[in-house]
Amino acid sequence: MTPVSSPAALTTVMYHYVRPVAARAFPRLPALELADFLGQLDHLQAHYTLMTPQAFLQTLEAGDPLPPRACLLTFDDGYADHYRHVFPHLVDRGLAGFFFAPKSSLIDRHLLEVNQIQFTLASHPQPKALADEVDTLLRSDWAIDPAPLRAAHFAPNRFDGPEIAYVKRLLQHALPAHVRSQLAAQLFARHVSNDPLAFAEDLYLTPAQAREMLGAGMGFGGHGDRHLWHGLASPTDLAAEVAGSIAALAAIGVSPQDSCYCYPFGSQTEAVRQSVAAAGFRAAFTVVPELWRPGSDLLQIARLDTNDLPHRPTAQDPWLMRAMYGRALSGAGG
Repeated sequence: MTPVSSPAALTTVMYHYVRPVAARAFPRLPALELADFLGQLDHLQAHYTLMTPQAFLQTLEAGDPLPPRACLLTFDDGYADHYRHVFPHLVDRGLAGFFFAPKSSLIDRHLLEVNQIQFTLASHPQPKALADEVDTLLRSDWAIDPAPLRAAHFAPNRFDGPEIAYVKRLLQHALPAHVRSQLAAQLFARHVSNDPLAFAEDLYLTPAQAREMLGAGMGFGGHGDRHLWHGLASPTDLAAEVAGSIAALAAIGVSPQDSCYCYPFGSQTEAVRQSVAAAGFRAAFTVVPELWRPGSDLLQIARLDTNDLPHRPTAQDPWLMRAMYGRALSGAGG
């Protein structure tokens, strides 16, 4: 079979925590080991054309084709990891990426509920016991029967077993907002730290660090205010999330027209996309594990998780052939 060429695709890679895991606290945190990140950069530089945010935006503006095997690096949530461990290596290699930081963490210095949940899970050695603890607290403190919640949400997701996925779903979106907020804070204080402000100060990028990164060629984009699930948010909360993104970018000297949006958790609907477009953002990223091709919706750009791609330059990459040729193969039947 002879591969049939198709328009160049964009491979967008998504990162969250990147750190030397063995040398840091919370070894159970789902972080990418720094050595694996560097190995993945070796692989991407060997096989892909890594685009800067500026080059990507200019390509969109001009309507030009993407370069062969185009690749874009994206980093979510605005962690200090990105300044300490990612930024220096990107600069050393002449690379750049998009960084997406919510306003509440970057500007207001508040600990996001999503991170309270992650570090509680990373601190608790037994996911089953933590899920049971959540159920017990729901019964005792809020008179909520967890049985229907278990029936609806106790199932694995792409990366987590059923216990961890259950805790995440309840604390991210399945419970009423006031219950989620109080329960996440209660569990964080019990298992991680009773000083969330100090924890946040160490966890997140500062505005000064973001400006330094911008000056070195990195890109920054919108990622909400409190990192809520946009697709499940009320119209008032959605408006606040998009407005918070604009305010966070303005504080570091970036306009939506020169940037992109990244939906927290990949959660979006037509109403969400309309709000993001109305705010002036040029494009927006999801968490759908796929490639994106010109002509597809710019407000639904797919991204691969770092774990979808090799962390060594010689490893087999199942996405590379698709980036080069798409799905069509001449002579293929069925």
